[in-house]
Amino acid sequence: MTPSTPHRLLVWVMTAVFLRSAFVLYHAHLGWQLRFDPGYYLALANNLEHGVYSLFHPQDIPDTTRMPGYPFLIHLLGGSIPAVLILQVLLSSAKVLLVHKLALRIGLAPRAALFAAALMAIEPVDILLTGSLLTETGFTAAMLTGTVLLLGKPDHVGRLMLSALCFAVAGWFRANGLLLALWAVTLMVLLLRIDLKRAVGFALGVGMLMVPWVVRNHLSTGRAILSDSGPVATAFFHVPEVLDWAGDARAVNYRKELQGRAERTNWEDKAGAARFFDGLRHEVRRTFTEHPAAWCAVQLRDAAGIYLAPGLGHITGFFGTRGAARPLQGLAIAYSILLVLALVVWTLRVREVPAPLMVMLLLAAGIVLSGGISTADARFKAPAMPLLLVGAAWAIEQFMSSRSAPRLRS
Repeated sequence: MTPSTPHRLLVWVMTAVFLRSAFVLYHAHLGWQLRFDPGYYLALANNLEHGVYSLFHPQDIPDTTRMPGYPFLIHLLGGSIPAVLILQVLLSSAKVLLVHKLALRIGLAPRAALFAAALMAIEPVDILLTGSLLTETGFTAAMLTGTVLLLGKPDHVGRLMLSALCFAVAGWFRANGLLLALWAVTLMVLLLRIDLKRAVGFALGVGMLMVPWVVRNHLSTGRAILSDSGPVATAFFHVPEVLDWAGDARAVNYRKELQGRAERTNWEDKAGAARFFDGLRHEVRRTFTEHPAAWCAVQLRDAAGIYLAPGLGHITGFFGTRGAARPLQGLAIAYSILLVLALVVWTLRVREVPAPLMVMLLLAAGIVLSGGISTADARFKAPAMPLLLVGAAWAIEQFMSSRSAPRLRS
């Protein structure tokens, strides 16, 4: 690291803080947008004051489709939207430092590592999500910190357990955090040859930290499950697309029948609610078993859409189609183009990709692929973006070195 690097890195951190803070102020000027997920999180947080984790007070119908980490964070901050968003600005800006750390860890030159940090600082969709009442910022910050620790000294027990704690925190924000933790440590065993016993300890540590929520769900619903979010997203979004792709006759009325089943369910009846969610799981298993090829094709298609999505809808939602929207949209499209070009380099130079970077890219692939059971939204790429941007910086460094090599030989 050159003497000027810390100062330049600080500039990019402050740039990140400024841009995210400016958007929070703009969001406040517009009036807090609390439709859909933000409103649900706020309602869950408010009802925690009554001692229930439910969207419906006083009915106290247990919510099993949203993990409690984010609503509990809002609750701890007194339900104050500005306080939550200020914390998110700090967490998101810290990702600039984490990205720089990861870039150095895979062997990038100081200038390339600083470039990766700069990309993180001005990434437009990350700025918008940071200033919104959504889980992405907390989830990504926890998972990215866990990844930095995991790739640092994986044989150091203390760091490994601290990494497990970070992944568990991510899991308390979003249920797929547990799956990503298991995928990350599996990659560490396969590609970096970390000790199997310590890898098992890491997995058990993350799992044990998630057990209290499973116990809570068992006591509240009679079902020992981590979350119903996966079956709900898959059944309502992915299954109908698979049925349509496969030409299954059920595709015609599937959504209507599923909606009717939801409307007929007595949600205050635990047994009735359990039957609904168990029915979703049955539909998911049945569809995958009957149409595995169509399932994979649709998931890969949607994952590709997520990978390519520039997030124009998010920008338009806040800025419309004029003024600041156009340069932001141009910047977002540039990021998508960068990821496409990086993918080409990764593919052509797959044998030269450092093992730690390969772990990061495959972990990012797991994030994007898991998003393929829902809709092709740039929001589902957001947690993978820090890892992808490190990979993009490596790809650019490889490209520049290949261009300069012939000149050196001549």
